[in-house]
Amino acid sequence: MAEPPPEPRPPSWAGAPGYSPYSDDLPPHAPMPGAPPYPAAPDPGRAPVARPRARTRFRAALGATAVWAAVNVVLVLLVSGAPDGAEALGRFVGGLLVVTSAAALALWLVARRRTWSFWMLVVVAAPLFWVLRAVLLAASATT
Repeated sequence: MAEPPPEPRPPSWAGAPGYSPYSDDLPPHAPMPGAPPYPAAPDPGRAPVARPRARTRFRAALGATAVWAAVNVVLVLLVSGAPDGAEALGRFVGGLLVVTSAAALALWLVARRRTWSFWMLVVVAAPLFWVLRAVLLAASATT
């Protein structure tokens, strides 16, 4: 007949002051006696692989840049008044459309890979719009 395995020896600190013996009579993964029950695990939902990543659309970038175009229109009207004649108005609106679409394209190229909130797009669009506007005004003043 085979010998039964020897009983495990207690650890060396079993007789130390303050040691409380451990009993392994709890079922696996059960809370300790007197502890509150574990909260229910939330449903994980669909795997992130199955969901396409949200991205910033060009319309959002164009809208954020249009905010600064509207600010530019208000500033021009406050400072210099309405443009004199149809040709000046056309040049002003055309330049504004070129700058707005170019800045929106640059902003979209920066923000297209993930979703940005609209206020963040407006903040990032400000330097793009105003620098392009200054460059276009400087280029038109030299010609």
